[in-house]
Amino acid sequence: MLASIILSPTASVADEEAKITIDTATLSLQEQTFLLSANIHYSLSDEAIEALHNGVTLTFNVDLSMIELRNWLWNKRHSSITLRYQIRYHTLAEIYQISDVTHNSQHNFATLTAALHALGKLRELPMHYIAAPNGYSAHGSISAYLNIEALPLPMRPQAYITPGWNLRSDSFQWPLNP
Repeated sequence: MLASIILSPTASVADEEAKITIDTATLSLQEQTFLLSANIHYSLSDEAIEALHNGVTLTFNVDLSMIELRNWLWNKRHSSITLRYQIRYHTLAEIYQISDVTHNSQHNFATLTAALHALGKLRELPMHYIAAPNGYSAHGSISAYLNIEALPLPMRPQAYITPGWNLRSDSFQWPLNP
């Protein structure tokens, strides 16, 4: 009983630190295609790390949108795209594998820290389906989150009510047409 009382504050501190933060994001236009670059910091909860080490694949979504700013009406979303990334742990090989589902690529890492760091470095990814509104003031908006719907079905109910699974960034916005 005493051990659980002593360990409880440590577990809650770990859950408070588990979060996703978007540090920077830019879209540059090159030959009529937008290229996305972003720095996203992923910090997993103890529950997510335990599930990962027990063979559960974690799926993270990165949502990118172009938003037209309006004075008299609510802002209008012109186009959006969702990028999907998966992280899995291979027990026998003792490696972490990051899969870019959207661009169909995979990379292996020796440590979870290195894998999460690479997961958060988006560099000049082509966004073919994103278009800025012509002649309007527009903002880019990006957010990242752990996709609970991609977890195995028996895990989802617990994930919905456990704070350690609610890994979601705030929306990061920046002007496209200053």
